[in-house]
Amino acid sequence: MPTDTPDHINNIERALIDTLRSGTYNTTAGIGSGSAWASGNVTVFGQFPTTDQVKYPCIITEMVANGIETQFMGQRLTDNSGSASIGELYGVGFNIYIMVDRDSSIEITNTVAGGGTVAQPYKERRLLNYLMLNCANILMDYDFANITKGAAGTPAATEIDQRQFSGFRDMIWNPDLELWMASAGMVIIFKNSR
Repeated sequence: MPTDTPDHINNIERALIDTLRSGTYNTTAGIGSGSAWASGNVTVFGQFPTTDQVKYPCIITEMVANGIETQFMGQRLTDNSGSASIGELYGVGFNIYIMVDRDSSIEITNTVAGGGTVAQPYKERRLLNYLMLNCANILMDYDFANITKGAAGTPAATEIDQRQFSGFRDMIWNPDLELWMASAGMVIIFKNSR
């Protein structure tokens, strides 16, 4: 059985799903954090669910590609500690879907003029807009710190080099299913050393 084999793709995928489930993002200059939704308000799936499993509103992450992004001369990489190893920059691509049905609702509390707050139910297209913006905030603010430190049970830390988020597109209403939907693409590039 192989030992010390990095599991970077699974580490990244799990971190992405867990972060979307929590709804947590960074606030002012990375100091503190906010939450777009309470854990459990939005169901996050790591693949398309079966019809009896689906619960709205939901976010579906689907890994659609992975492969070598950049290979360097001699396959030499240097990690954050300055150690040299054999490897390359490797990329993993995801499609991210948001789906909201007619019955979906999340109560959002907003600050109003004068310092008070008001809680309002967000539904249908308004909820889809809210989820798109906050999903983008979460994806762009996530620092992957829980996997770059060598999470417990993993043989090697995952060092993220860059991420590319395409933004949401294909916002549609499906009248047969009574669903509002949007999709986005994201590529995460990491150092794959061996």
